[in-house]
Amino acid sequence: MRRSKVDAPRISWRMPRVLMYHNFGEVPPGGDPEHLFVSERTFRAQLDLLRRRGWRALSLDEFVATLDGAPAPRKSYLITIDDGHESVLRTAAPILAEAGIPSVLFVPPGVLGGPVNWNPAYHGEKLSSKAEIATLAGTGMAVGVHGYDHTRMFGMDDAELHRNVVRARDEVAEMMGGTPRSFAYPYGTHDRNARQALRDAGFTVSFAVAREHGRFAVDRVYVKGGDSLRMFRFKLSLAYRFASRVGGRTPWLRHRVRDLVALVSGGRQPCAGEEASRRVGG
Repeated sequence: MRRSKVDAPRISWRMPRVLMYHNFGEVPPGGDPEHLFVSERTFRAQLDLLRRRGWRALSLDEFVATLDGAPAPRKSYLITIDDGHESVLRTAAPILAEAGIPSVLFVPPGVLGGPVNWNPAYHGEKLSSKAEIATLAGTGMAVGVHGYDHTRMFGMDDAELHRNVVRARDEVAEMMGGTPRSFAYPYGTHDRNARQALRDAGFTVSFAVAREHGRFAVDRVYVKGGDSLRMFRFKLSLAYRFASRVGGRTPWLRHRVRDLVALVSGGRQPCAGEEASRRVGG
């Protein structure tokens, strides 16, 4: 049987790293059980480390070009941010603009302007409004789609896929004045039908977490608030990419991956394969 383009060969180990963030700033009074909040100081230190060690930031266009066969710098990365929390516009966007670093923000248009309703641990956190997100048009922060209302995209029927892909795409297009080309799966999970729906809707790339499956499920590095700079450096390595992909694809190997990450970090750090299955990540 012929393989369709949605089942394209897996992406090279040496492709640019895609970093995934969520919240920025200090931990809220209600706590941060999933370590989603990266402080301003830590974020600046991570960007400085990337600069000092010769890593080059890519725009979305440059990253997509590498998927199409353009040569990529040996050490390059793309910053992605999920959900559209208020802290993104308040903290991350100004820091990235000041440093001249492009990025991509993935938003679920059906719930923008309201509270986080998919994880009770963060019910006090609010998402930016559509009007606030629209101010990013023309800046170095591109805006992509993160489903319609942050529903896990696995086992969806045609109507659910239409709402989370086509309707979500059209609402983001209306909000931003241009059709979005990139997508990130809520929670990082996906199946073949979801990948096919994105291809059929005209997206050029979509991002997962550890469940890499070609250009419609590119793996990302989950940057957590508890990551030390040592852990952040390790997450940039080929060893971590290998461990992350193995953990994401092979459940019985996940404990081995956890042991490796814990050895490097000096503490318990869930692997990317675990993060993809959590109720919060992505």
